[in-house]
Amino acid sequence: MAISKDAKLEKTRELISEQGMKDLLTRQLEIVGSGGAFVWAIFFLCVTPNILNGFHVSSYTLIGHQPDDPRCNVDDLRASNWTLEQKRSITERELEREKGCKVWDWDYKHLSGMSFEDAQNYTTRLALINKPANVSCKVKGNYEYLNPESTFVTDWDLVCDREIQRTSAQVSISLGKFCGSFSFGILADKFGRKTSFTLGAAFYIVGSIMCSFSPWYSLFLVGRFALGAASSGIFYPAFTMIVENICLKHRSWMSIAFSASYPVGMIMLAITGYLIQPWRYLQLALTIPSMLLILNCYLMNESPRWLITKKRYDRVYRILFKQPSHYEVQPAIAPATEIVSDKKTLEPASNDSLGQKLRNGPLKSIIELFSNPKVRKLIFTSYFMFCVTSLSYYVTALNADNMKVSRYLFIIATGLVDIPSYLVPVFMLRFTGRRITTMFLFMWTGVSLLLVLAVPAGNTTWIVIFALLGRFGISATYSVVTLYTAELYPTEIRNSALGTCSTWAHVGSISAPYVVDVLGALGWYIPTTICGCCVLVAGLLTLTLPETGTGKLSDKVEDSASSSTEVKAEKQ
Repeated sequence: MAISKDAKLEKTRELISEQGMKDLLTRQLEIVGSGGAFVWAIFFLCVTPNILNGFHVSSYTLIGHQPDDPRCNVDDLRASNWTLEQKRSITERELEREKGCKVWDWDYKHLSGMSFEDAQNYTTRLALINKPANVSCKVKGNYEYLNPESTFVTDWDLVCDREIQRTSAQVSISLGKFCGSFSFGILADKFGRKTSFTLGAAFYIVGSIMCSFSPWYSLFLVGRFALGAASSGIFYPAFTMIVENICLKHRSWMSIAFSASYPVGMIMLAITGYLIQPWRYLQLALTIPSMLLILNCYLMNESPRWLITKKRYDRVYRILFKQPSHYEVQPAIAPATEIVSDKKTLEPASNDSLGQKLRNGPLKSIIELFSNPKVRKLIFTSYFMFCVTSLSYYVTALNADNMKVSRYLFIIATGLVDIPSYLVPVFMLRFTGRRITTMFLFMWTGVSLLLVLAVPAGNTTWIVIFALLGRFGISATYSVVTLYTAELYPTEIRNSALGTCSTWAHVGSISAPYVVDVLGALGWYIPTTICGCCVLVAGLLTLTLPETGTGKLSDKVEDSASSSTEVKAEKQ
């Protein structure tokens, strides 16, 4: 009977200690992670999906544009031969502030049988005697638009008293990112980076299809929520793959290039949106490329460093050496058991409580973020940094309507500003390190946004210039903060740290639409002022963090804590 090649290999495998196997695989990971096909495969498989995030997360500006001229088309006046302006002079006279949201409560069926002059004289006389109430347009008819554009706002009439529901479309995607960053972060640490990425890709495809073909606004919001969750499920496991498995020489510029793929998607979005006007066609055009995620999931390998922490050495060997393992890990010798005479000690241990099982299971990585005082100090600072960075990032994007500029040109300008903002830190990180670079970029952003206060309200050019300078700074900060945070924490809790930091980032992104719409209505300068002050505080807090640009990543929480102690001792 023929013996297979794998069976022969199994019989001839050499024994090796667990520590020896770890050292062997770690050395090989450092070799293949320094260049070649392994590095470029990880880079392209991880970076291309982030372009899709630039599509959908920013598409709100185009598919949800707020029309400037909603007017009320009263049903009972359709049979009259009046012009549009004549109808509005009757229905909306002295209601200019309502912008078509409300009309006078006349008997329009009776008025429609008159000539315009008679109806005007009739309503003028009645108004002198008893002025009627003004009611919502929906009571008397439907909204219409002087310059109609195909957006989900006009399709579902999300204007006037329903205007806040338009904001819900952006909030829903931020809520999805809020939930997704937390859950996908835990899944990635528990079940693997590729598993989390694959689940995120499935959410992305389903959410995109729901947004394209949804007949109801509520279902459209569900699709937007799924897209937000999927964007976190794709972004953070992919970014972690780059940080964990690529050497320091390439890690900095590849992580920055990974973040720079997002504005590439924004520029492609603006060009596509200009060419494809009906919003459902645009949504479908953005959905089709997401099918390529299936190919990414098929070609992507699991993170070797994560597999090493889970003791799946044979699988790591196949990935790094492209062949089955020649070694068999020698089991550790158990310590000799003592002879015990007490019968109670021989009884099996009682079952763990549900709380204990949760602490040792799904919640273990989260508990470890807060149980160690040194890690706890790092995580709270990271949360604030991520929150204000995300708030400022989205405020500078959503505040475009207040600047009265073309949204297509503004998206392209934002994308063009973002690309160099991700490339500049590559050089800064090489000479100044993580901490000083992060602090400097926070300060740059804060000063730029606060300089808007010095510009008169009518000087649009300088307002846009300072806003784009702030956008430049906050985009650069975002990329560096993500890299810095990934290096601050050990492998066993790294994705949970990034995931929960992202959760706080989306507290900022959820708040951004309300900061722009609600506070921006009180004063055009308020959103940028709030962001500028918060960013300056974050820059000062950065000085309390340790430098991580040494190239050595810790794997265990104990290692991270001890390394922090060593750094402090060296400073003293």
